Order: sequence, then structure tokens, then C-alpha cells
Amino acid sequence: MSNGSGRSKLYILEPLVQKLPEVRSPKRHISFKEKLIWSGLAIVIYLVMSRIPLFGGAEQPMEIFGQLQVVLASRAGTLMQLGISPIVTSGIIMQLLVGANLINLELGDPRDKALFTGTQKVLAIIVGAVQASAFVLSGALTGGEMLGFGMTAFLILQLIIGVAVVLFLDELVSKYGFGSGISLFILGGVSAAVFWQAFNPTSLGGELGGAVPNFFSALMEGTPGALSRAFYRGANLPDMLGVISTVVIFFIAIYVINMRVEIPLSYSRYGGMRGRYPIQFLYASVIPVILSSVVFTNVSILARATNLSFLGSFDANGNPIGGLYYYLNSPNGISQVMAEPFHALFYLVALVVFCMGFAWLWVQMTNMAPSDVADQLKSSGMSIPGFRRDTRIMENMLSRYITPVTLLGGATIGALAAGANFLGALSTGTGIVLAVSIAYRLYREIAREQLSEMFPAARKLLGG
Repeated sequence: MSNGSGRSKLYILEPLVQKLPEVRSPKRHISFKEKLIWSGLAIVIYLVMSRIPLFGGAEQPMEIFGQLQVVLASRAGTLMQLGISPIVTSGIIMQLLVGANLINLELGDPRDKALFTGTQKVLAIIVGAVQASAFVLSGALTGGEMLGFGMTAFLILQLIIGVAVVLFLDELVSKYGFGSGISLFILGGVSAAVFWQAFNPTSLGGELGGAVPNFFSALMEGTPGALSRAFYRGANLPDMLGVISTVVIFFIAIYVINMRVEIPLSYSRYGGMRGRYPIQFLYASVIPVILSSVVFTNVSILARATNLSFLGSFDANGNPIGGLYYYLNSPNGISQVMAEPFHALFYLVALVVFCMGFAWLWVQMTNMAPSDVADQLKSSGMSIPGFRRDTRIMENMLSRYITPVTLLGGATIGALAAGANFLGALSTGTGIVLAVSIAYRLYREIAREQLSEMFPAARKLLGG
């Protein structure tokens, strides 16, 4: 326990952690139907809470997270105002502390793992309280109006309750459903935003809000000007160019997700039988994009809490107009990119660099580094043909593949998300990339679960 260098100081929190309510792990196999029910229930609760307005808040609250709102499963002015931001932020902090050996926990030990998880919950609530206080005290949720102590505290309490509910819904889905609650909430938010922007039948400023209804309206009008406006219209209204961009990004993301490098292996326990170890091109998945988005969002929170102009300045509607956070917001659409090329370049470089950094960091902290994989392969009786069965040699060979793939995968996912924004894809580029990855992973998990239901004997082989 604790890397053999004494017990972690975090154990002073163990009595508190043990008293926290939790969703207990199932002691039996959860059927496909049950997983579907629990996952659906979690989504319904989340959607209901994202429609419940904050009592005491402004009727027209600022969209504080801007274009990152969908990615963070947030909805302005509701109980889901903070979305998954506190949970992901606490996760980043805890992983960094473990990776740097500052809290002396060994996640392979069940007791340390339980303490880590419980402490992360506590930290998520604390981060949520800090973010809620920053939003309420800055007047972002009250239309600039300063409230009394009682109403201010009640507003903050509502937001903290929202964070707690998301925490337990995520835990519920992770243990009894498909994937994780955070993934489902992101997928649900992005899917709803894409569908609404594509098919919204209502009128906005004399034009149909949805890209597809507006396109058919232009076809019926039959003039070249109408058709041109159907494919490109400003004022942040969705158009057919955005629909086409979304479809293109969808297929590119699917292709990139399926790219992989295969390392030949031999099994010493089975007479030298050959096999392959696949290394996905997106080795760290889309985690780097989520973490980068949360970091960018926290810059906005700091800017609002401190009123430091170099961090960010905002207009009356809460939109960034200057400072660092302004440049960490992507231009949306080709026209904005052409109008502000430096802004677009800064955002692209920042997102790619952050994604590469978080990809490498995530791999180091989640037992996916070359040394960890080498130990796993050796313990399984595998070796690389033509090389001695030595962990150091295997680690050296694996690092030639894993490190470049990790960094290139992080850069690619960042560039793909930024490119989708630059092309004006529906919702946000980051949201589209995340939704595609999450949907594809859920599809594979559901297919595997269905197979294990049909053939129970294959359940152990599939890890069910």
C-alpha cells in the first residue's frame, strides 16, 4: 500500500469518505435489459434537471460556458448549470496528485482505490461550491443583481445539489449501465443540440431556425440568392454547410477512431503461437479534448471571479470580447476564421498542445505507459518475436510505438475538433468529435453485451 513509503496523509479523510453515500457495486451479473433501464433512467433524470430553472436566478442567465456548454453537459440557468465541470476538474487534480506521488496512494490496492474515489467525490463538491460561488457572486446568474445572503446561499446550494446528483448518476451508470454517466450526458447534450440546429421548425428573425427546413424553404423559393443563403447564412444561424461539415467530420472521426498499430507478439505458454497487440491511434481516446475544454472553462471562471482583464473580459451578455479566454474560444465558421486568422491560429495551437500534453499525462497515470504494458505482457507470458523476454527490452520496443502514437493521436483529436469548429459544424466541433467517439464506444459495448447475453459461456472471454 502507498508505494511502500508510509501511509498516505489522505487517510485522515477516511472516516468522512466511509460516511459518504455511494452506489454499491453489483454482486451479480447485470443483464442487458437492466443496464438499458438504468442508463435510460439516468439520462431522463439528467434531462429533467437540465430543464429545472434555478430558484432566484435571472430569467435570461448568461451562457457562461459559451460554446463549451454542450461539451460540459451544462445548461445555463438550471440545476445543471455546472454540468460535469467540477467532476472532471477534481479528476484532473487527483490524477495529477497521484501521478506526481504527492498523495502516496497505490490505486492497485482496494483500500487506497476506495479512498481515492471518495476523496475525488469530496473534491468535486468543493470545486462545485467554488465555481457556484464565483458565478453567483459575480452576478452572472442573477443578471448583475446583488442578492441578500440567504438567497445567495440558496442559489449556491442548488448548484451544489446539481453537482452531487451528477456524481451519483455517473456512479450509477458506471456500475449498472453502459459506459459512464458523464459520457451519456455529453452524448445526449450534443445529439439534442445537433438535432435541434438541423431540424428546428420555428422561425428566428424571419427565417426558419433549422438548417434543413431553411434549405427546403429556399428550394421552394427557387432563387439563386435563397439557395446561397441556405448554404451560408451568418448571425450564428445553422446552415447546410454546417450540416455537410458535421457529416464529413463524423466519417473522419470514425476512420481515425478505428486506426491502430499492431505489434507482433508470441505466446511462450502455447508453443510460440503468434498474435498481435493493437495500439489504437487515439491511444488516450477523447479524454484530452474533455480535459482541455475543462481547463479553458476554468480560465473563464477565474476571469469572472477575479475581474482580471488579461484572463478575460466580457460584454453585457457574458460573451468573451478580450483576454486569454477570448482566444481560447474557437471562431465558429469560415467567415470568422477569415476575419480573425490570428485568433483561429492561437486556438488551434493551444488546443493541439493541450491535447498532446493531456494525452501523454493520461497514459502515464492510467497504467497505459510502455513500462506498464510491458509488465502486463510479460505477466501474461507474451514476448516480442526476435527479442529476449526482458521487461526493459519490451518497454524500449513499446515506447517506439506508444509515445509517438499518444502524441500524434492527441494532436489529431485536437486538430479535428478545431477544424470542425472552423468549418461551422452543428453544435461544436469538440462536441461532435466527443459524441462520435462516445457513440461508437457505446455501440461496441452494447454489441458485446448482447453477444454475452446470447452466449453466456462467452461472458468470461468478453470480460462480462
